[in-house]
Amino acid sequence: MSAPEILALGPRVICVQPLTPQAFAPYGELIAPGATERAINFGTTRRFDDVAHLDVQEQGGLACVALFRTDARTHLAPYPLRAFERHRLGSQSFIPLGASRCLAVLAGSGERPDEAAIVAFIVEPGQGVTLRRGVWHHPLITIGAADVLVIERQASEEDCEVVMMSTPAQISLHPRGT
Repeated sequence: MSAPEILALGPRVICVQPLTPQAFAPYGELIAPGATERAINFGTTRRFDDVAHLDVQEQGGLACVALFRTDARTHLAPYPLRAFERHRLGSQSFIPLGASRCLAVLAGSGERPDEAAIVAFIVEPGQGVTLRRGVWHHPLITIGAADVLVIERQASEEDCEVVMMSTPAQISLHPRGT
């Protein structure tokens, strides 16, 4: 009788899913034109107000608008997952600029990231997302080189808790079944 064969399993693969308001609702909201609009600039522009709800004023925080720039050499497929972070004192918004794209990789909002419940969305050009405070998310991953506008809480005390992954996982840009 031979010894049982041991299979070397690779990292768990998380497939992206479509970014819709309903699918993203457990983590935050999409940044998108709302129902309220008005014409400005002599009728050449439509203005949409309240497209994102920021939550940054906890313990003296202020809104900070930052530009995150990534290099294509540091963001290559397959996209390995390393750690999750959360911000307990404020929301965080990500808006890819130009033709840039990024991933929103999320793992719940409990006391620790829920590695069994990881979900991933591609944030396409023209889209943006706001993560609610306390939502575990992977540090920024872009699809190639990218500029991403980030709106978050800024204060004298840093608000970023990081937990390393306990099991290997990576992101597939192909939805399940394709």
